Amino acid sequence: MPLCSPRQDSKAEENGSDTFMHSMDPQLEWQMETTQNLVDSYMAIVNKTVWDLMVGVTPKTMIHIMINNVHEFIFSELLSNLYSCGDQNTLMEELAEQAQPRDEMLRMYHVLKEALSIVGDINTTTISTHTGARGQLLAAGAEHPCRMKERGLAPTPHG
Repeated sequence: MPLCSPRQDSKAEENGSDTFMHSMDPQLEWQMETTQNLVDSYMAIVNKTVWDLMVGVTPKTMIHIMINNVHEFIFSELLSNLYSCGDQNTLMEELAEQAQPRDEMLRMYHVLKEALSIVGDINTTTISTHTGARGQLLAAGAEHPCRMKERGLAPTPHG
């Protein structure tokens, strides 16, 4: 009897199990495969949950605690020190570097508001001054002949 390596023995066992699997009932084989897939899915969920607990949630919790502690420190210590150190009116003064851009924006707002008003006036006079049905220019505020006909008023005949 020839000696064989352990690797050859495991191959022989695999071949034997393969013949066993193929000789099994197809329904039983399907159930085993389904069970294996369910176990694999369950283990993937467990691994992800453990990973999230170890890597995902812990840093988020730590950062949340740190931010809350900093927030409490700012409101309890820093603000009280800030208000006690100096004149509150001096703290509330606007710097010249901040006032200039604000004034510039305010001036630009008023200029654009006036320009919008002018464009709106031009738009309303253009709409109200248009040509009539026979090509005559109607004055602003004059009624268009077609609108007069809709209301039952006859337009004046043109010779």
